[in-house]
Amino acid sequence: MSAVTSEATTETESTTKSASGWRAWLEAAERKLVGLLEWANPILVKETRQALKSKQFLLTFAVVLIACWIVTFAGRAMIGPQIFYIASGQEMLVAYYAILAFPLAVIVPFTAFRSLSSEKEDNTYDLLSITTLSSLQVITGKLGSAIVQILIYFSAVSPCIAFTFLLRGVDSLSVATLLAVTLLGSVGLSMVGLLAGTLASVRYTQMLVSVGLILGLAGIFFGSVGGASELLDESSRFIRDKEFWLVLAGLLTLFVTTFGLLHSAAAAQISFPSENRSTRLRLWMLLQQVCLAGWMTVPPMLYPNQPEALMVMVVACGGLSLAYWYLMGTLMTGEWPHLSRRVQRSLPSSLAGRSLFSWFNPGPASGYLFAIANSGAIVLLGCAVLLLYSQPTTGVATRENAILFLVLGWCYLIAYLGIGRLLIGLMRRITYVPLVAAFLLHVILLLAGVGTPAIIHEMSEQFRGSGYSLLLVTNPFWTLGELMEGGLTGYVHMLVIILPAAAVVAFLLNLRSVCAELARHRIAAPERVTEDEEELHPVAELGPSNPWEAEAALESSATSEN
Repeated sequence: MSAVTSEATTETESTTKSASGWRAWLEAAERKLVGLLEWANPILVKETRQALKSKQFLLTFAVVLIACWIVTFAGRAMIGPQIFYIASGQEMLVAYYAILAFPLAVIVPFTAFRSLSSEKEDNTYDLLSITTLSSLQVITGKLGSAIVQILIYFSAVSPCIAFTFLLRGVDSLSVATLLAVTLLGSVGLSMVGLLAGTLASVRYTQMLVSVGLILGLAGIFFGSVGGASELLDESSRFIRDKEFWLVLAGLLTLFVTTFGLLHSAAAAQISFPSENRSTRLRLWMLLQQVCLAGWMTVPPMLYPNQPEALMVMVVACGGLSLAYWYLMGTLMTGEWPHLSRRVQRSLPSSLAGRSLFSWFNPGPASGYLFAIANSGAIVLLGCAVLLLYSQPTTGVATRENAILFLVLGWCYLIAYLGIGRLLIGLMRRITYVPLVAAFLLHVILLLAGVGTPAIIHEMSEQFRGSGYSLLLVTNPFWTLGELMEGGLTGYVHMLVIILPAAAVVAFLLNLRSVCAELARHRIAAPERVTEDEEELHPVAELGPSNPWEAEAALESSATSEN
């Protein structure tokens, strides 16, 4: 009896030890998970919990699963016994892709938009802004929550996509390319949704932005399904095409740089007005400029014997770059001219720093100089490529016309941005002009320059139907288009005088304010601010740098204790 009791006691002890071992392992795992959650961005944790518990996510996820089941059974029934003989994987893949693309292109980006706009609606963002989290961390946390949802949808549909390989008709490289593009596209759309959420400050603006965003996302969804079908149809030709991978690499470069720009813009929109909102954005613009300049050198190396294709490429890249810097210039010249004391404490202090980095400082005049300097660099690079690698050609589109296209386009940019910046400055002497109003002022100025002479030209019996005339010199689109089509033979000698003169006058009128902004110096921080910074970020004490110093420190502490 005693032996039986002893065996039972031993078994109980072993069971208890086993249970305590498992419990200890689980407790250790729980502590690690809690530490991981504390290490992660708290906004990411909060947003992910809210999103995964929401009815919208549960309903969408259930609809996705049910749609996949329906497509699987209905597709199998429609194909019938021929499923063993014909390659039907592509049709099934397109159907599964449409199911996956809808939440990725519409639901997740719109949820990201609502997550930020609802913070302003419920007045919870004010509480969030007074925490130690920076605006960059808030945007990153909300974007991370969107990425988690994207990965969950991918994990739900991926078994169905793998099933299409059993049906034949699709290759792994095409499917991998399609899914990678879809993943990056959904992340980019989520970033656009977050930026749109920062733009909506009042209720009626939020309604307009919501309607525009949902219509745009719906259009992208239908376009992506059509593009996926086209890619799968022509995948065998695309994969062997060198230009396809070059275009894909160029688009990837554009995606990465634009994503960083939008991320910084969204963070700047929700930051305090006294913070520096411009320098990070201008660094991303400069990076895009460098990437574009790098891609402009690729065609001369790949197609050295095709001067016409090279010229078309340079003109296209130069025209896109001028349009890009005009758009960025309309936003930068609308910035508020006065710098807060916090921003002034972060300005470059040395002469070399002011010479090289002052145009990264916030301000409309420095933004104007930043836009014309970068666009000028692209124009110079394009002219150099044409002169060094392009051969003289005959016909309408000559090398000289291409160089004139770049130079005159740059003159238009300098003139329109300069006049617009002057008008904004004059209006700010009368009333407050926000960034959106300054942008609209630039748009109105451009529309007036394009539309007014065109209306006069068409209403005049003398000029109507006579083609281009100098009356249309303020219309950059008509002038540059006629130049590339060879229709300015009688006006080129006048245009090369009028447009550079207008650009020089506009620049000289802005030169005083440009010099005033570039001459700003760093100011010293007040003593109270210095003490607060030292308290928030104490300087770590330096420890011993080698074993001998460590031993000496131990001996010194032991002696002091004795």
